Amino acid sequence: MDIEKPESSNQRREPRHEVQVAGRYRSRIGSSRDIWIKDISETGCRFFDRFSVLPIDTAITFRVGTIGPIAAKVRWREKSVVGIEFETPLHPSVLQHIVETMDEPGEGG
Repeated sequence: MDIEKPESSNQRREPRHEVQVAGRYRSRIGSSRDIWIKDISETGCRFFDRFSVLPIDTAITFRVGTIGPIAAKVRWREKSVVGIEFETPLHPSVLQHIVETMDEPGEGG
């Protein structure tokens, strides 16, 4: 079942950076998937997971390229796109590193 994004998701606390970065998540039940991160901010990101079945509020660990694991929670899902919130915000220099050195334009789903 697809879950709609809440109206409040359009009101960001900080800017999101559009990227194409390979990543991977692992749920607490042990399943892991390779995904493409579509945008990222200090507090969360949106990623493409073609066959996503992650329910809202699912706790996951998450890698952005070689960075991680990062503890996060699923906040919304719309078809194959999932929005997560990091348990601890990324340090601004880590976010800058991801945006400036890991972005792979033209890749991803």
